[in-house]
Amino acid sequence: MNKLLVAILPGLFAASFASAQPAPGSIEVGVGGGRFFGGSFQKGSNDLFDHRVEADDDILKGFWLGAQLSREWGLEVAVRRTETHLVEPASGVFPSKPAVAVLIPATVELAGIRSFPYGNFVPYLGFGVGFMNVEADTGDVSRRDVNRLCLSMAAGARFYATRWIGARIDVRGRATYLGVRSLGEDRGTFDQGRWFTNAELLGGIFLSFGGKRP
Repeated sequence: MNKLLVAILPGLFAASFASAQPAPGSIEVGVGGGRFFGGSFQKGSNDLFDHRVEADDDILKGFWLGAQLSREWGLEVAVRRTETHLVEPASGVFPSKPAVAVLIPATVELAGIRSFPYGNFVPYLGFGVGFMNVEADTGDVSRRDVNRLCLSMAAGARFYATRWIGARIDVRGRATYLGVRSLGEDRGTFDQGRWFTNAELLGGIFLSFGGKRP
């Protein structure tokens, strides 16, 4: 009996491992954490400061819900949030960057995902659109948070341990449109100061349900 189990179990595991890849019609639910890499709010891009301020790096948390439309293509709704600080810009070795406000950016995005299945290892590229809720806590209750359009690009990979569970990691770049700058700083339609750009690194685990398996 033991010899039979020893002979059968590796085959069952290998079959499960081989079929562990995105299945058309499947639903993916995941949660993770990582790092938010902040950018700059240029002079005139907001009503809080009359000079450039920077968003500090901090911990990032998020979750996502995805639908696999075909073997290669899928859609994903991703929600991410971090709590960090706006700091004064500085340079040099061990620079002093005083915090001037708490910044709480949160994003909700719909992304198209192009997968490149290679067994249970699935690299992917993604392009998303959504909004960033930009909230700055200065102690002044009259200051309200705002929602701004954002665009993103992602590159990452999923690893399926079995057909229903796995891990993934991705790097995402995001550009959030803040609007026309004030204080005489705006330089027209292509003014880069109208945008807040940042990067994110997020890894996590996911569960995959349903779908048509090959």
